[in-house]
Amino acid sequence: MEILQLCPKLPPAIDGIGDYALTLANGLLQHGIRTQFMTFPQEHALDDHRFPHLHLPVESPQAFVKAIPTRIQAVVLHYSDYPYDPKRGAPNWLVKALKSMQQERSLPLIIVFHEFPSFYLLKKTFYLFPWQQQVAWKLATLANAIVTNNAVTKTILTRRLRQPIINLPVFSNIGECDQPLPLEQRQRRLIVFGTSGRRARIYQRSQAMLINSCRLLGIQEICDVGPSLHLNQPEIAGIRLVEKGKQPAALISQLLSDSLAGIVYSTDNGRLAKSGVFATYCAHGLVPIVTQNRSPLMDGLKTDEQFLFAGVQAKQLAMEQMQAIADAAHQWYETHNQMNTVNVFASRLLSLVEQKILS
Repeated sequence: MEILQLCPKLPPAIDGIGDYALTLANGLLQHGIRTQFMTFPQEHALDDHRFPHLHLPVESPQAFVKAIPTRIQAVVLHYSDYPYDPKRGAPNWLVKALKSMQQERSLPLIIVFHEFPSFYLLKKTFYLFPWQQQVAWKLATLANAIVTNNAVTKTILTRRLRQPIINLPVFSNIGECDQPLPLEQRQRRLIVFGTSGRRARIYQRSQAMLINSCRLLGIQEICDVGPSLHLNQPEIAGIRLVEKGKQPAALISQLLSDSLAGIVYSTDNGRLAKSGVFATYCAHGLVPIVTQNRSPLMDGLKTDEQFLFAGVQAKQLAMEQMQAIADAAHQWYETHNQMNTVNVFASRLLSLVEQKILS
């Protein structure tokens, strides 16, 4: 069986959606499902003979349908609005392309909503929200099955759709630990990992929380991992600061496996399950720390159970307390780790293709 995965970018570009799609493709091979990729707008990507790569050069429904190889039996769209329409985040051309595909080829379609348009008055482009959401809803109605990565998005979609909606919090793109090292055997190190913007906000807006978290957990070293922020300071509040910069996934995984905790900048804990950084901390058995405490929690997550709030608590945590949180976070993650996520996709793809053959 062969499928087409459509995504904006693939490695070597740094892109969480592309990493997710490639990990999925690797796992699906174990189920006899081979992937071909199509990217838009990225042109050159992925030098891997196992996964042929097609580039869609123009926003054209005709070009899209024509480019799909004849042996493709199903399509998986990895959706986030702006990558497919950098100016407005409302890619109407994609709706038309998928409609044409279904009319001409009747291929089963799974849409993975990595992002679903949400209204934020403080966003500079808030006035585009109606168009963005309209396109997202049009896409959703075309899908034979939908995958979300957080319960908030699933709840929104369930109100108006009859299609099956599967909620799978994201897995770690940096690797996983089946049996994490106990915290007492790790370095007293706290990791700051993620995009440049979110890491910068931790130092700029949440530094007091960062310092408080280090004090509560007895942290001796803060390790910044990702594109350089040029912090140029050897310490924060007397705690050594090490800037690792960009590192290969294997080295990041090794570093995480020997660290105590990791902090993530969050603005909406209701969608915490879609955070790749949070997933990575859980997958490696760290104590996840979150900078937001006001928004309601979803997806089975609870403060002080699977993560800590980096607030103004005054009491230091015992190792047993930290270990309990790290264990609970890892157990929560295991339900949707890479293997379990791949199994869900494989089952759904095989079922959809079988239904098409029998119809």
